[in-house]
Amino acid sequence: MRKEEFRAWLCRIKGLQATTAGSRISNCERIETFEGDLDMLFGQDRLLTLIDKLTYSKPDQRERLLPRHTIPIDGDVYNGTATLRSAARLYQEFASMDVMPATTPHTWTPKKRAKNTGDWPIWDMPPPETNLELTKMVTPYVRFLHPSIVEQVVENNERNRLQWRKKLISKGICPDFYLWDKSSCAFPGIRRYTGSKEIAHYRKQLGQDELEIPDALRLDDNSFPKHIWSFIFRGKTFQNFGPDGYSLAHLADHKDYKSRRDAEFESVGTVPEKLYGLYSCASNTVYMAVTLLKLTDFNMQARLLLLHKAQSLYGEFCNLLPSAFRLKPQESSEWHVQNFDWCATVGEGATLESFFSFRAETINSL
Repeated sequence: MRKEEFRAWLCRIKGLQATTAGSRISNCERIETFEGDLDMLFGQDRLLTLIDKLTYSKPDQRERLLPRHTIPIDGDVYNGTATLRSAARLYQEFASMDVMPATTPHTWTPKKRAKNTGDWPIWDMPPPETNLELTKMVTPYVRFLHPSIVEQVVENNERNRLQWRKKLISKGICPDFYLWDKSSCAFPGIRRYTGSKEIAHYRKQLGQDELEIPDALRLDDNSFPKHIWSFIFRGKTFQNFGPDGYSLAHLADHKDYKSRRDAEFESVGTVPEKLYGLYSCASNTVYMAVTLLKLTDFNMQARLLLLHKAQSLYGEFCNLLPSAFRLKPQESSEWHVQNFDWCATVGEGATLESFFSFRAETINSL
């Protein structure tokens, strides 16, 4: 390991404090003690095998599986392995960069880009600790559904899954896009429109026979994911207004355009071609204060944090994703769910008989 170059890169490029950088280096040194020299391993396969060995999930922990790496961990194996994996990924990023050799620990600089006419300026990005502190300010204003709500949806889906899967198949729609095992999809077969033609079709600007809708019984404009929330609090369907100062947000991408699933999920099997069911999954939506940073937009660490929060709330009875996917671990223990303040979940004690009647009628009418 090129320790001093790595230390300078962590401080100057990643913006880590010296103590945090020292901790990441110590993590890497511990990896090297048991798994081998990081530069040698990087030369073999860019650390891909090592990082795969350092993958250990919550389900693995619940089933008391042994980790695949050889590094002894005192305490919680999941958190300890996630910390080591985070350090290895940092070294992978460092080793992947085309950098100039450092003459001293504090004079390392990346190669400068040649100036081209018309280039935009390169502005400083907020350091990681700023991102972390901003996220901590926002999480108390993220409203998740109470686990009992999501559990009722999953149980109702399991009772109806066979007949609904048959219905989707009869319409030429792959049911795996919506109804995987223990899915909380509230409206299987209904997805958000994508592209100008589908928008025009939805708004009836095209003849209804002029466009064949692929993989869906019906298109929507972002109303159907809100129906369950409206039934819980108002006892009726969503009617184009929600709680003051809050807006609905999806945790994981349900559309294909610019999907971030490769950055957030790991593939562990044959994955479904689409994930349209995430559009109306009760486990995949939250309400967030509109005056604050919207964590589900461009902040990948914060997006992953919210997905891990949902997993901690619903994971015992609901599969947030099809079985071929699992969430990537957080790269730093600082981003573990328990390190953030969260408001109480909402909707506890609500029953969903009226909602289930409405959705059954809607699905059957299609």
